[in-house]
Parts: sequence; C-alpha cells; structure tokens
Amino acid sequence: MIARPAPSKEAARLRLYAISIVIDIAVIGCGFALANLIVLGDWLGEPGKPHGLVMAAMIAPVYVLIALNGGVYGIRMIGNRRASAVRAIWSLAQAAMLMVIIVYLGKIADQLSRLTFVAGLAISGAGLYVARLFVERLALWLVGEVPHVTVLMVDGVTVDRPAHAHVMDAAAIGFDPTDRNAEMAARLARAIGSAERVVVACPPERMEDWRVALTALSAKGEILVPEMRRFAPAKVSVFEDHPTLVVAGGPMGLRDRIVKRALDVVISLAAIILLSPLLIGGAIAVRLSGSGPILFRQPRIGKDAHPFMIFKFRTMHAGRTDLLADKLTERDDPRVTRIGAFLRRTSIDELPQLFNVLLGDMSIVGPRPHAAAAKAADTLYWDVDDRYWARHCIKPGMTGLAQVRGHRGPTDRHEDLVNRLQSDLEYVTNWSIWRDLRIIVATLGVLGHDNAF
Repeated sequence: MIARPAPSKEAARLRLYAISIVIDIAVIGCGFALANLIVLGDWLGEPGKPHGLVMAAMIAPVYVLIALNGGVYGIRMIGNRRASAVRAIWSLAQAAMLMVIIVYLGKIADQLSRLTFVAGLAISGAGLYVARLFVERLALWLVGEVPHVTVLMVDGVTVDRPAHAHVMDAAAIGFDPTDRNAEMAARLARAIGSAERVVVACPPERMEDWRVALTALSAKGEILVPEMRRFAPAKVSVFEDHPTLVVAGGPMGLRDRIVKRALDVVISLAAIILLSPLLIGGAIAVRLSGSGPILFRQPRIGKDAHPFMIFKFRTMHAGRTDLLADKLTERDDPRVTRIGAFLRRTSIDELPQLFNVLLGDMSIVGPRPHAAAAKAADTLYWDVDDRYWARHCIKPGMTGLAQVRGHRGPTDRHEDLVNRLQSDLEYVTNWSIWRDLRIIVATLGVLGHDNAF
C-alpha cells in the first residue's frame, strides 16, 4: 500500500468556505428580491418601506456568522448535503429571529412588509436546500481534490476498509512506533499531512508505542480498541482525575427528556385528532372481520426493561393470536385475517400505539418494543447479542432509525436482529430532537413495506 501525502487542507478549506458563503449570500439576496417581485410587484419593493434587499442585507451577515459557528460549511459537509441543508436552514431561522428582535426594539416594524419578510424567508430556505444539490460538485470542481480529514493507520492487523477515511500502512511508509527519534516523528507527520484525525489499528502490545508517537502530531490521535465494541454504547468520563468508561447511565439528561416528552404529547394528540377517521375506520374494519376484540394487547419490554401493554389493531383470528410472541408472523400467515393483512401492510395496525405514547409508555421515536419471548432463529433476542439490553435505556418508539432504514419484518437470522440493534444503539448514542424530527418525516416514506406482514 503506497502512501501519498494529503494535499493542503487549509488552502482547500479557505476556497471551499469562500465559495459556499458567496453562494448562500446570493441565494438569500435573490430570495428576498423574488419575494419583493411576488408580493410588491417590483424587485426593489415600494417607496417608504424596507424592501426585501434591505432585509437580506440585515439577515445575510448574521446568517454567515451563525452558519460558520454551526458547522454549515467545510470539508465534512461535502457528501452530506442533507445535514448541511438542515444546518443552513436552522441558521437562517436564527438570523431571522434576531432581525425580528432588532426591528421590534428599533420600532420600525410598521415600515416592514411582513408578507415580504415571510415570503423571502421561505424562498431563501428552499434556495439554501436546493443549493446543496449542486454546491458540492461546484466546490469540488473549484477546490480540486478534497483532503482526507481522517487517516486510518494500519500496523500489523487486518481491518475492514472504511468508506470515509484514507488508509495507510505503517510498514509501507517506513514508520515504526518503537523507534523513537526525530526522523521517525517527521516521517509520520509527512505521511499524515494535514489530516485532522488519525486512527491507529495495531496489536495490543504496540498500543503504548503508538500512544507516544501520536502525541507528537497536531492531529487528534486515537487507537482502535476492538475489545471496547462489546461495551457500546460507551463514553469516556473522569472520576477523581482517573479516566472511566461509561457503559451505562442513560443517554438523555432531564432537559432532553422534557423536550422529547413534550414533542411526544404534541404529536400524539395532533395525530389522534387528525387520524381519528382512520382510527375509527380501522376499528370498524376489525369488528367486521370476525368475532373478537378490536384491540390486540400484548406485554412488551419498555424503558428500564419494565413491561407494559402495547395496543394494536387485532390482525389475527381471535382464537389464534399469539400473546407471548412465541411464533413470529410469516408471509401469508394463515392466522392473519384478510383485513389484518391490509392493516399490517399499510402499518395502520400500529396507530393505536399513539395512545401508548400519550400514556407515557412509548415515544414517537425510539427502538421498537419487543416481546420477552421474541426470537431470532430460535434464539432469544438477549442471547443473540449482549448489547441488546442497551436499547432499553430509553422509551421504545412507534418508529425508529432501524425502521426507516428498512430493518423490518421477521428475524429469521441472527443478522436480522443485529442490523436493527446497530441502528438502535446508534440512535441511543447520538440522540437529538432534530434527529427525531427527521426520522418522523422519513417514516412517512416507509409506511408500506414488503416485510410488513
């Protein structure tokens, strides 16, 4: 494996920042100018009122400062258009709120065309999103090769090739961490170039040598420890100046739990009201499908592993329901009624769980709740992977990261559960209210699924 020093990241970053900022300022300016034309019939607005271009001039500088601080621009945003767009629109909203405060305190609200302001924000927000669709290609064309932010240094072990890191072999660049001298240190620095992060994969007996070698770099140095994977999700903390590994303790603080609960109550109440015709129609359809209760109640494992009773529309014949989930539902399962098959395929059978959310047993977004007897290839879920219990540190959800990624349906193999578990742990570790909102929106596109039966 031949190592090539990464090109100058600093020069590329400056050009990329400049290009992105100019494009965003132009988008905001054009957005408010277009709002002038739509609302007031003229690009420049009407005499006596601050027209859209003046609003853009007030918002754009503040937006740039907020966007820079919020990580809208930079090398990491290339190839991550959606994240860049979300951050850009949020920065625009913050800049607009600051402008409203200034306008109110300056007592010039009467001179402001409110409709132009709202229209300009809407057009600019849409423009910032659309701009991300081509700004990456334009930036790459102007900037050239994008330097690697992360370098994976391999020393005597075998690892999977990552998708977003430059891989180097220590032997190929002639570096030996046990040989501590200035020439070796300089050789490592030249090979790393301007990377910001260096991750080393090496045998345990060489970790201490690599720890010393990495301290000479200005980049962030890390050592890959495969044994720590079994502790995931884990974080590093400190106790009396001693480093500790946090292997449990809840991923959300009190404030986060309050915000998430508020979102759950608002969305569940609104959904129950808006979807009441569908709930009533589903109940009638189940009643007409045969004798038995309309709702199917089953014990599931909830937050802190406490059991709760989940609500679903009954989709099986009354005498053939599986309260313990000993047998997973199969395709064309004879236990499922004709109406039940439709409810499952369209996810309508899950709608009664809105009441579970309102009662506080579930959340709108979270790991899906499982029955205690659920199995993957005849093995109980918690026996498949020791990390399984980590998903119970938060409330289970009606939808989740695993579901929007397509991990639904039966768990005929251990891999089916592990794939879901990986997404669940990722969600637990990196929770944010914005991610919840994105998952909710993404769920609308996966309500119908081939594996929903």
